[in-house]
Amino acid sequence: MKNIVFDIGNVIAYIDMEDVINKIGKTEENIKFIKENIIDTPEWSKNSLIDTGYINWSEAISIIADRTNHENDSLLEKFAYGHYDYLKVNNNVLELIKTLKNNYKVYILSNLNEYSYNIYKNSGLFDLVDGECLSFQEHKIKPYKGIYERLLSKYSLDPKETLFIDDKLSNCQTASNLDINYINVKENDYDDLITKLKEKDIL
Repeated sequence: MKNIVFDIGNVIAYIDMEDVINKIGKTEENIKFIKENIIDTPEWSKNSLIDTGYINWSEAISIIADRTNHENDSLLEKFAYGHYDYLKVNNNVLELIKTLKNNYKVYILSNLNEYSYNIYKNSGLFDLVDGECLSFQEHKIKPYKGIYERLLSKYSLDPKETLFIDDKLSNCQTASNLDINYINVKENDYDDLITKLKEKDIL
């Protein structure tokens, strides 16, 4: 193995979205508004327009505000930007990447929007790795194979010499279909990550 590819969400960083919705929403009515009008929408979870980079958060807020007849614009903006305050980068994984860099090339393959990217950039994550392939830049998203193929071609990687790490089995299955080795880790579980890297003789 020559290349290690990390997902970000639930592997390098974590956010408990249900908890955040409750903390920001506070009331049952506001929680319902967030789930139905922000998260369960084409902009976010249905078509991933933000993560694929076709629109940014400012444009998404404008679209959602119009669609909801501006009934709760303050909550919309508060949640859209405020939920990032609860995003936590696992420093143990950052240290792990530094260790892996002694023997491997390390890359990032992640569904990510521009706002998240700037947060991770400030954490120093992208300074540690040899390259990244991000959904908002490529206009492609996991688990569809296009973004994996883009990573392989962008950095001339041999899939059989590449190990992909992700918490979602569907993302790992796409990698496997392209002859990329994978580790399906438990969500936000550093110990599981270490155990499975040792099982693969990576550590």
